[in-house]
Amino acid sequence: MEKRIRQLSDQVAQLDRDLSDRLTREAYALREEIKQKHADLRTAMERMFTELTNVKTDRNLLAGLFIEVAKCLNQDVGKGKAGAEARGFPGGKAAS
Repeated sequence: MEKRIRQLSDQVAQLDRDLSDRLTREAYALREEIKQKHADLRTAMERMFTELTNVKTDRNLLAGLFIEVAKCLNQDVGKGKAGAEARGFPGGKAAS
């Protein structure tokens, strides 16, 4: 009976070690997966931020272009009828 108890005790101890090792490996694998997901997410967010910054920059460039067009149009209006007609606006009236 004592021999059987020792065998069972040894088996339980071995199962405990195996379970502990398995849990350690699984925890390590999960940590590595989380690190990878975090890195992927960070890269994606940085890429999206860069794209948004580029879009904003393009909008700023477009706004600058509109300002320059408005300045040119204001100069044409200041020149009078001849300047507007030369640009294809009959009667000296600029299209609005």
